[in-house]
Amino acid sequence: MLDEDCTEAFRKIFSPSCRPPPLPSPDTAPAPWVLLEPLAYVADQTNATTAEASTSTGLTLRVTVCLTDPLGVSYVCVHCPDLKDTDYASRPSVVCSEKDFLLLSVLFLHAPQGREYFVYKAGPGRPSLRLIPGPYPLVLTASDFGLLPRDDGDHFVLAALCYSLTPWVYDLHVFSSRTWAWSTKLTQTEISSDVRTGVSIIIASKVIQLGGGTLGWVDLWRGIAFCNVLDEIPVLRFITLPMLMPGNKDGVKPAPWPIRNVAYSNGLIKFIEVEKHERPDVDETSCDDMDTLCESDCLTKPKEIGWRAMTWYTTTSWDHWRKGCMTYDEEISVDYPRLSKMLPHVRDDVTRELTLKDLLASYPVLSLTCHCDDIVYMLCKLKSCSPKSWLITVDLKEKVLVDLAPFSLEGYFSSAHPSELSSYLKTALATEGTSGP
Repeated sequence: MLDEDCTEAFRKIFSPSCRPPPLPSPDTAPAPWVLLEPLAYVADQTNATTAEASTSTGLTLRVTVCLTDPLGVSYVCVHCPDLKDTDYASRPSVVCSEKDFLLLSVLFLHAPQGREYFVYKAGPGRPSLRLIPGPYPLVLTASDFGLLPRDDGDHFVLAALCYSLTPWVYDLHVFSSRTWAWSTKLTQTEISSDVRTGVSIIIASKVIQLGGGTLGWVDLWRGIAFCNVLDEIPVLRFITLPMLMPGNKDGVKPAPWPIRNVAYSNGLIKFIEVEKHERPDVDETSCDDMDTLCESDCLTKPKEIGWRAMTWYTTTSWDHWRKGCMTYDEEISVDYPRLSKMLPHVRDDVTRELTLKDLLASYPVLSLTCHCDDIVYMLCKLKSCSPKSWLITVDLKEKVLVDLAPFSLEGYFSSAHPSELSSYLKTALATEGTSGP
């Protein structure tokens, strides 16, 4: 159960009155992809990315994207001139982002449908925003919606996998921008008896594209249910995720985001997990090898806690996972001249060299850059009670700290969404001359 201080902190995070942080004005064009905050802000900000649409009750809703390069977190602002903060039940959320499309969920207190969904399109030309018509499928969370851009670039498909009271019987609700209407398909399943026995329900943390018309509903605790949403009779299949690493099996974990994530690129499904672990004591000696015991030998020595990250990869046609990298914090080298001023408190007590041994890592996000398969972004903080924290970029294969930047922990509860939206907004931003709010 959350204590009072923690409950109040979460209340502030989700409150529509939460205000966006300032972003630095970039000196160059937007990066090919960005880290996008999962919650939007209710704020009146406009720039060249601003687009507007009408809500179901005829009110004007404006959406603006505020961009900054990775190691900063970009965000979306939503504003309705005729509404106050108190007219929103909570902050709007970024459901998903694929190519130049973004699906946004807004929960109004006094709208007939309550929650409404809008699709933002970055281009070509001026950005646009359209309300998705209801009634909407009955889903557990907004994370059950997946977005599939079509090959022509102008159209898209939304798909929601809706569970029934019978295990592994799902309805697939599909919205097509060509017909501007919803349709429903009953899925068939090709699931092993072991999966049917061990997995009763999928609670999607995110939905990812898996090539062609295939979408994957990722339950970060259990696995990935996937099907081709364009088929007349979609066949639902399942990929079980690797078991929790030993250091993550103890204790109650309300959400998987601090330790696990999944991405798809270059034809591969990539999985990453970050684990706290006890470092072995190199000076520890077994009593079996000792003839006398001193007082220090009889006392329990405090364990040193570190972390390691492990990646696995697979495809929709394989029946197994293959290990990618396993990297320990103490193995990661740090570029001393460039990063020394940014990590003043994490030097080795003996060698005085920069190290990541005094940092704990969480919220891993795999890079969207095609040639950087082993690059991961993580949130790091000091093991002590210090409030200092950083977003870091690590090459797990080369075991190198690539970059880092100071980052505030306030409001960070879920991994940022990797998004290519920035690359499609270049034209609009070039016209304005700046991507700042």
